[in-house]
Amino acid sequence: MIKISVLFFAGAREIVGQNRLEMELPALTSIAELRGILMVRFPRLESLASRAAFAVNEIFALPDTLLAQNDEVAFLPAVSGG
Repeated sequence: MIKISVLFFAGAREIVGQNRLEMELPALTSIAELRGILMVRFPRLESLASRAAFAVNEIFALPDTLLAQNDEVAFLPAVSGG
């Protein structure tokens, strides 16, 4: 098992109810798997997750990026405006 922190911003923070969530996950969990875990835990995130980006330790991450002990993952909802 590994411990990570997930940071939430904007609408995602409002849905989760906090800006930081400490999680314990199986070793070799990918960003795609983390996304799925978050959708189960917070179903209302699904509307944001399909367009959200993720960063691991301040570097944008692809869905197949594997997480490691003490990683800091940012859940970055898409920004819209005009």
